[in-house]
This record gives sequence, C-alpha cells and structure tokens, in this order.
Amino acid sequence: MDHATAGRMLQGSVAHDSNYSILRRRALSFFLDWMIWGYIAYAVMFFLNHYWFTWIPGHWYDTLTLPSWGWSLTIAATLEAAVICRNTGQSLGMRAFGLELRSSSGERIPILRRLLRIVTWHVSVPVAFVGFWLHPTRPLHDRVAGTILRSTKGKTRHDVKDTTEGSQPAGREKRALTTQWGLMSAFLLGLTFWLGWLIIEANLSVLTRRASKAGDLFRQIARPDFRYFIKEDAIFALRRGSYAILDLMVLTLLMTLLATVLGTALAFPLSFLGARNLMSFHPIGLVIYWTVRGFFNVFRAIETLLWATIFAVWVGWGSPFAGVLALTVHTVAALGKLFSEQVEGIEQGPVEAVRAAGGNFFQVIRYAIIPQVMPAYWAFTLYRWDINVRMSTIIALVGAGGVGTLLFYYKNEGDWSIVGSVVVAIVVVVWLMDYLSGWLRERIVR
Repeated sequence: MDHATAGRMLQGSVAHDSNYSILRRRALSFFLDWMIWGYIAYAVMFFLNHYWFTWIPGHWYDTLTLPSWGWSLTIAATLEAAVICRNTGQSLGMRAFGLELRSSSGERIPILRRLLRIVTWHVSVPVAFVGFWLHPTRPLHDRVAGTILRSTKGKTRHDVKDTTEGSQPAGREKRALTTQWGLMSAFLLGLTFWLGWLIIEANLSVLTRRASKAGDLFRQIARPDFRYFIKEDAIFALRRGSYAILDLMVLTLLMTLLATVLGTALAFPLSFLGARNLMSFHPIGLVIYWTVRGFFNVFRAIETLLWATIFAVWVGWGSPFAGVLALTVHTVAALGKLFSEQVEGIEQGPVEAVRAAGGNFFQVIRYAIIPQVMPAYWAFTLYRWDINVRMSTIIALVGAGGVGTLLFYYKNEGDWSIVGSVVVAIVVVVWLMDYLSGWLRERIVR
C-alpha cells in the first residue's frame, strides 16, 4: 500500500467519523427540541385541566388519558413546533449540541428560504430519511434551501460573534436573552417554576393563617431544657447504655469519626480506579473504570436513611454499628466520586515525567498524582465528617443510634423544650467542627 492510498483511506475514515458525529448531534439536538415542546404540551394540558376541563387526569402523576386524535394531534403539533423552532433561529437543542443554521453563501437567510426549508423537511426527513441518503451532512432540505447546519464547537469568541443566530448581523454579538435559545431557556425556567407551584399546591395564606402555631413551637424550642444533658431520662433506665444528651453526642461523634475513617480508607484506592485518565490505557482498564464509577453512582444515589434501615434490620434495631455501616457505605461512594474527579483534573506534566523515567502505574500514582491531590483529599474528608455528623441525627429515625434518638423521641412526645436542648447540642458541635476543619485545612494547604 503506497502513501497516497493510505492517505485517502485515512481521510475517508476521518470524514466518516465526522459525518457520524454531525448526524448524531443533529438527531440528538432535534430529539431534545422535540422533548422540550412535549414538555410544553404537557404543561398546557395540566393548565387546561387545572382551570377548565376534567377529562384530563386530576393529578400530575396520573397516566395521561387522551383520545386517539388527541395523541396524534399532540405528537404532530410538538414535532411541527420543533421543526419551526429549528428553522427560525438557534434552538435550545442546537445550542446544547453546538450547531447553528447558516446560509451556504454566508449571507443572512431570507424568510422565504427558511419557509422553503421547513416545507422540504417534511419530505426530506419523514420519508425514510431520504434526504440523508446521498449527503449525510447536508440533506435534501439544506441543499434546496441553500443552508447548512454547521458546528460551532472549537470556534473562538471572535469567530462566533456573527453566528449566534441565523439572522445575526456580522460583527455583532447578541445577548442570551435576545436569542431564541435564551428566551426559550427563560421561558422553560418560568414554566417549571409555575408547574411546581401548582403541583405542590403552594398556599402562602397558610403561612399567615397558621403562624400562631409555628410561633408557639419556636418559642418552646428557643427555651431549651437541659435537665437531661448529663443525666438520662428515667424512661430510658431499662435500656442498655446511657441516654443523656452529652453521652449520645459523644457516641455520635465516635460513630461519624469511625465511618469517615473507614469510608476514606476504602475510597482512597478506589478513586484511582475510578479516574478515566488513569484507566483508559486498556479495554480492561475501561471496564474497571466503568464498574467503579457505577458503584459510586449507585451507592451514592441510595440515601443514607435507606442504608441505615437495611443495616438496622441486619445487625439490630437501635445499634450504633448500623449507623456506622450506613454512613461508611455512603461515604465511600461520595468521597470516591469526589476523589476520582480530582485525579482526572491533575496536571499531566508530572505524570509524563514519571512515565518518561520508566515509572510503572503505581509509581505514577505515588510520585505524580498523590502530591497533587492530597490537599483536596484532606479537605473533602474533613468536610465529609461534618456531613456525617449532621446525617447521623437523621438515621436515628430508623434505629441507627446516636443523639438523633433523643431528638425524635422528644419530638414525638411534643416536648419541644428538650428538643431545643438537643438541637443546641448538635449546633454547637457542628459549629466547633466547622471551625476545627477550617483550621486544619489552612494548615494542610500551607
């Protein structure tokens, strides 16, 4: 094989990859625009049901029930809206995937040519993608209208000054709120806020109507009763261990300290296996990377309260060990993700230097990566201990031990003065830990 043939093959491969990339981004950006208009259609139906009609489901989480013509009309209307949106400017989907509609001659696209592109699209795309058969990157509706959907990725600020919208005059940069994608973003934000307001049935009048009840509660909490700060309530006399506030606060600190140490010890080695820049050297490395990252995502997505429930059933209800296990599992997943992201953001110079000197995988980690990430690792670990202290009060709700046991017990009894004393103890400890962790972080950074 001569050099010319190899060069043509390489160019063909690059062109194929480029065509595939453009087609994928066109498809995904269109799907995003279509989903946005589907979301708007749902909001319209919810609005109509909320104020006028009753044949649409009464709750936002109910299965949407429409007649056959209603579904057809909704799909056609949202599809048409997405097509029009993409031909009148840079849509939100096009902006998200770095695409813009431009004239092939570089001039402003007239309205008639935009309308021609919309009309031709209905033949070019729906009919078995006939428009993409011969020219994947410039389908039939683009050739007929004399337009091109090109990429904006890799352009400098100077290059894109006149390419934010198809009708943008050269040399002038539009502000976000004067572009189609900017206006659509603002509209979707307002629409989501309005939908959320209706769905959660927010009622500001309740705040004023029931303010007296909340006032009584706050007044009792603001007068904390510390009678059980050192000695325990007689109601707990038959239970194992001391149930004084101070004793359980110390127990909480020990629980969280143990969970943080164990979680950090496990997250530290896993963070290097979950860093793409270290594990992408081989297919097996990528498998390990995706497995570890999957572990981080799955175990971090499950709330600590659920982990505490599982371990409380496993090792015994009311056992502090259940709380330690729950906090440890969540700490491993949370810190592992943060640690691995730090590894992915390191400077590559030291890594290349160690590799050039003949260093292996472990030597690269020891001499090139650990010195760069350790300050952030210490900071994240201290912050995680602070988080674990606050989370430990919640997991007591499911019998995982700690000072939260008293918090929920006296809350259920309606003894808000003692609840206030427990809250004060928690606040003081968290405040002191925040000061201590800040002081330690300063010493570490130095």
